[in-house]
Amino acid sequence: MEVKAYERVADKIRQVIEEGSINPGDILPSERQTAERYGVSRSTVRRAWRDLESMGYIVWADQSSPTVVGPSAWPHKVERSSMGRVSSTSQPGFLSDLMQAAVSPARYNFEIGMPDPDLLPVADFQRIMHELFSYPSRDVFGYSPTTGLTRVRQALREEYLARRQFEPGMDQILVTAGSLQGLDLLTRLWVKPGDVVITENPTFAGALHVFRAHGAQIVGIPIDAEGMQVDLLETAARRGHRPKFVYVQPIAQNPTGVSLSPVRRRLLLEWANHSGIPIIEDDAYGFLADHPPLAATPGAMVVYLNTLSKILSPGIRVGCLVAPPDLIRQLVSLKQLSDLHTSTLSQLVAEGWLRMGDVDTHISRARAIYASRLKTALKVLETTRVLTPFTKAGLGFYLFTRLETDASANYLHQEGSHQDLLFAPGEPFGAGPSDFRQWIRIAVGAQPTAQIETGLRRLARLVEHHT
Repeated sequence: MEVKAYERVADKIRQVIEEGSINPGDILPSERQTAERYGVSRSTVRRAWRDLESMGYIVWADQSSPTVVGPSAWPHKVERSSMGRVSSTSQPGFLSDLMQAAVSPARYNFEIGMPDPDLLPVADFQRIMHELFSYPSRDVFGYSPTTGLTRVRQALREEYLARRQFEPGMDQILVTAGSLQGLDLLTRLWVKPGDVVITENPTFAGALHVFRAHGAQIVGIPIDAEGMQVDLLETAARRGHRPKFVYVQPIAQNPTGVSLSPVRRRLLLEWANHSGIPIIEDDAYGFLADHPPLAATPGAMVVYLNTLSKILSPGIRVGCLVAPPDLIRQLVSLKQLSDLHTSTLSQLVAEGWLRMGDVDTHISRARAIYASRLKTALKVLETTRVLTPFTKAGLGFYLFTRLETDASANYLHQEGSHQDLLFAPGEPFGAGPSDFRQWIRIAVGAQPTAQIETGLRRLARLVEHHT
């Protein structure tokens, strides 16, 4: 049987990968370079890349060169849907890198946004677990309703959301495995490939990853010291088709730490009600503020997301989604297809802490510690000439910082990892393919003051060395 041109090119590249001449993580030559090397058309190169991706040798997004994964463990081609493709505007493996950073032994770890481990209420957890293990085993280790255990939803409503001055009805609450699952469920329900979603720019990289995986067109609205520039929404909404929703983080935005000003909060809610385009509000850092979320406004067109990952523990994977009952019913049907329900044990641990723990003291202490660490980090950055913060954030875990150097953030990220120094490159937080390449996100929430001071000075020296 005649070997087609694209199969010949794919076979040549496969051999190079299997021989070890190209290593996992390497970027293949561009489409033009590959076409010239093998004397074929660019369309042939693209078919070859699709073939290699289906065999697991590479990951590839349109309009970019593929990244090598390694020799395939699969004996046959398995065609992959577009849902599993890595977007050209998202760096392959970025979320995996973040999760790996969570367990990294690096001394100066500013890459992952997680709460301070020393704030974990370990004594409360021990007491809660001891009590849970006295229950019948089926109550602790068995199944639970997809919506979440009634007692857990009640605790979230009365002991957590109520502290945010927000008390939705019980039929409006869905327990999720963190807020990211809630966002994925909403996107699965509302977004088809080609649909438009609006976000802040920059914004949470995990949200962008979800939107792109579902084939959304992302329109980014710039932010400044007062948050999303809401006056640009009308123009953005006219681009292409009607947007499905607007995704915002009104408090201590990730990655910038910016909070939406009162005036812009009001304008955003008015715009949503006027346009009929819903808001998805991610309130992951809302516990750091005193004012209520957007969703607490009567009549607001807002679907609300929250999580215990930033205030309590990311490992228990408990969050919640608040929406009208009919929407909750649709989301429950989707959640049943993914995990049936959030871990029963995790739900009960969260409920136990909300009911038995000293929640107010814990929140007050967290607010003070994180504000102090941001203040320390800003003081260090003020002494450098090569690290310029987006704004002087007063809330949250993060500083988004411009690198005053010609070296890329991705390159410095690699160099820093060899010096016990981790941070997150800024590009994955950008709504566009070329946004924020000279920016980095510095997460200081989990780092003691001494580590922040020494680590950021070390980071400044790294940047200076490559300036």
